[in-house]
Amino acid sequence: MRYIAISLASLLLAMPAYATEVSGTINTGLSTGVEGTVAATPTASPVAGTYDTELDVTLTASGADGIRYTIDSAAPTCSTGTAYSGAISIDSSLTIRAVACYNDTASQVGIFAYGIDITPPEDGGGGGGGGGGGPLPSSTPALANGDINSDGSVNIIDFNFVVVAWGSTGSNLSADFNHDGVVDVLDFNILVVNWTN
Repeated sequence: MRYIAISLASLLLAMPAYATEVSGTINTGLSTGVEGTVAATPTASPVAGTYDTELDVTLTASGADGIRYTIDSAAPTCSTGTAYSGAISIDSSLTIRAVACYNDTASQVGIFAYGIDITPPEDGGGGGGGGGGGPLPSSTPALANGDINSDGSVNIIDFNFVVVAWGSTGSNLSADFNHDGVVDVLDFNILVVNWTN
């Protein structure tokens, strides 16, 4: 009889319990870290790309206390970089890096690469003496439109130049279209935007 009582007790303990209603809260003790203000990355107008004229670039970030930016490839913070106070005039290729600040909390860095390719008119009229013509010397950086070999189109040949030079740093890199001292994704973007073949 004793064995039957033990077996019956074991059977009752092994049976699952079902609830028809569960209420209450569960506290796991874990902190997700998700709270506070969402810091939106600044936007730029006109959008990044290659242009044939000088630009005035406007930065905006809805609800931000301020915006800070750099044009020297350094990453800005809420305490470093230039405080944005109005349109940024651009007359040569450069990259703007900007953060929006919300109560001293910085957004992610927005990166805006601008290629300025102001080509002088082909037929300048009279005057002047000799000089020139011919291809650019190999030590001169390429035009900001991505046409490294100056054949009139941005194509697979120019792409190969970028791939071979990828990650290179220096001041006279032919594949450094935005002239920030490194061949990187920003230069690849300029190449893609201007792709012709």
